[in-house]
Amino acid sequence: MPSLIDAAKSGDKRATLIALRDKLAETIQNCDSGRDMASNSKRLMEVMAEIEALPEENKKLSRHDRLKAKHENR
Repeated sequence: MPSLIDAAKSGDKRATLIALRDKLAETIQNCDSGRDMASNSKRLMEVMAEIEALPEENKKLSRHDRLKAKHENR
């Protein structure tokens, strides 16, 4: 997975949101401040909602999901 900076520079919104999600999760895990944890948790939930709201054509399917879809279309 690309770094947050690399993802942002690429212009790929989905990759950027995923990198941001991962960075926020890491920050929350290592957080000692209740105030920071609360604000970062809220932002994490917002980013996850943004990822879910992306149109299907912007979502990259895993190899497993592609094979499953191919099998279902037979």
